[in-house]
Amino acid sequence: MSHAHDAHGEIDSLADLRGASRERLLTEIGMLRQQNRTNELAAAKREVLASRDAVYGMSAEIGELRARLNSDVKNAREAMMQASTWRVGTMVLRPLRLIKRLLRRN
Repeated sequence: MSHAHDAHGEIDSLADLRGASRERLLTEIGMLRQQNRTNELAAAKREVLASRDAVYGMSAEIGELRARLNSDVKNAREAMMQASTWRVGTMVLRPLRLIKRLLRRN
């Protein structure tokens, strides 16, 4: 689109002014849309990173809980084996296990 300019470099006709204004508005709209897409992309990226960090945190928590569970199970087993009833039961069943082993060999 060609524009007629006066001596001061201003646009002469109203139609050219409207056209220039429209082009400028379309350019600004395009720039705003691009900026909006960029902002949306940045927000989505932040959300993905926050989700990733939350998953890492949960994974660490699960590891801690597994370690605590294993420790609790080990402690409970040791406590059970130290109980007098467990030791008496082991002594009573020891001869029976020996007899079973001998019978299996024959």
